[in-house]
Amino acid sequence: VTFQICGERQQNVDAAASWIMDLILKEQSENIISDELIENFDRGQMKTLVDLQRRKHVTFQFESNRSPPRIKISGISRDVYSVSMEVQNMIQKLRDTQEEQSKAELVYNLVEWRYQESNDSFRTFDKLTNMQLEDAKIAKKAHLTVKIKNKNYKVNINTLQANDDRGTTISIQRVPKNEEKQAIELPAEWEDMKDKPVLVVNLPSESQEYQNVEKEFRKTCPNLTIEKVRLKEYKIPTSGRATKSKRTLWI
Repeated sequence: VTFQICGERQQNVDAAASWIMDLILKEQSENIISDELIENFDRGQMKTLVDLQRRKHVTFQFESNRSPPRIKISGISRDVYSVSMEVQNMIQKLRDTQEEQSKAELVYNLVEWRYQESNDSFRTFDKLTNMQLEDAKIAKKAHLTVKIKNKNYKVNINTLQANDDRGTTISIQRVPKNEEKQAIELPAEWEDMKDKPVLVVNLPSESQEYQNVEKEFRKTCPNLTIEKVRLKEYKIPTSGRATKSKRTLWI
């Protein structure tokens, strides 16, 4: 935007220019978003940011060398606010996706759902569908619609039969893995997760788990300070008893 200011005296022109500049500066703001997941942005997410920058009056500055990485959003206040909300939503979707993938991987390690092929052999569902089928069974749902070779099939969870819209029926299998190993005795110091699917706890520095994590961390980052170690436990309720733990460091 270009302003052309005319006046009787230079003093008046300067005053008007200063007034306009003050108005512009008052409308400018910036917001900094810090999150470890920023470094995981893929091409699609970067393309979204480029599109936002083009449509809105904002600029992005990436600071990937910081821990955690961060994005500085600068521009007109109203646009900075709306764009910041969109970036936060992008990060949350990425976090939800990673959580879902982690849960799907865990479920796959516990149970495997398969569908019948034309030669009467059975092929394993992808991990996400595998998790959805197991969730449906846990929730005691009667049916679930899934994709098999790009076609919709309605799976009867109880009879383990699946039908497409043309009436074709195929068999489904549910195969628990290492069922005899699932009923392992959990450490006595672990907290009861009750009905929570995810539980985050801080590990005391004197605990063996903390010391194990610290030992591995020091191998690659000997000069950094550990503020705390958090243990995130994922629990999938099945006929057996099983949990998976993922350790996360805040430094």
